[in-house]
Amino acid sequence: MRFALVLLLTFAAANAALSMVRALDWPHWAYHILAISVGTVLWLLHGVLVWCFVRTRSPEFASNQEIAPGVRKWELTAGTGIVPRWVSIIGLVGIAFFLACPFELLAWLIRTLHK
Repeated sequence: MRFALVLLLTFAAANAALSMVRALDWPHWAYHILAISVGTVLWLLHGVLVWCFVRTRSPEFASNQEIAPGVRKWELTAGTGIVPRWVSIIGLVGIAFFLACPFELLAWLIRTLHK
């Protein structure tokens, strides 16, 4: 289910960024810079929001201390409802914008070679 959501969001992100680049009449390479920039901002926003929600709603878990090998204390809050679902969706949309870049680059390469 989550994989299908990421694919759907990737398609929507690719179309949104491409539509914006075409509407502004920017060169084609601007698409990749726009998509990477939006993806970076959304991913950083996701990280800050997760940290803020864990810190305010469950301060005892707001630590980078390792509980088990490779598992940090704050990671134990996953799936407990401490972080709202919309914050996770922001992170998924950020990933979708990152994934949209190689897909569009591949599509551009195919269109260019096909001519």
